[in-house]
Amino acid sequence: MQNLIQDEVQELWEHSEEIARKFKLQIVETVGTTRIVLKKKGSRTVIKVGYPPHNRAEYAAYKALECSVLGDLLAPCLGVSKEGYALEMQFIPRAFPQARGEYYWFNPEFARMRDRLESHFSFIKRYNKYAWGADFHEENMRVMRNGDVKIIDYSNLLADMFSRISKTTVREAIKGILKLNFPKIDVKLSMRNRIISYRDNDVSYDVPVDPQRSEAII
Repeated sequence: MQNLIQDEVQELWEHSEEIARKFKLQIVETVGTTRIVLKKKGSRTVIKVGYPPHNRAEYAAYKALECSVLGDLLAPCLGVSKEGYALEMQFIPRAFPQARGEYYWFNPEFARMRDRLESHFSFIKRYNKYAWGADFHEENMRVMRNGDVKIIDYSNLLADMFSRISKTTVREAIKGILKLNFPKIDVKLSMRNRIISYRDNDVSYDVPVDPQRSEAII
């Protein structure tokens, strides 16, 4: 079954441009390994098409967290198809900026902030101990027009469970997370003038998109 799904997703990737033309959609993103992202011109939502465990995991994670402070950091999921091949998500308009000049493979200040941010989601491992981690990085973030940063790919919080245990349902995953004690934390993530601002109850970071101190790691 797993190999069959992988073959179908591979076929989807090979025909992504044809699919976009047929349904008059734009290809927003093809960088990932499990899904392509499509959008209708002028629409405020995108469609992630591809590997069902990731789509179902992302939807379950958002619906479990949507009424929490942590849920406010996530791009909202609006719906998922019955088999999980398509996920509708709110479109976050601005791409996360890349460093100017010499390309930096590793920004230690961003890594410190990211590790702090990921730590707030670690409570989910009490439900899914094999979680890969949140995997928050620049490619998984976009920016709202008001400067709020949203995480647009957070499927790794639960994708492991949906991949390992094929009978896992979205409803079960939501219930499992809701049984946990959520961290009592207030988090704010925003960006202005190429400075990423991170704030929580105890820590404050201002991280420049263009790091000055570190050399590029090749």
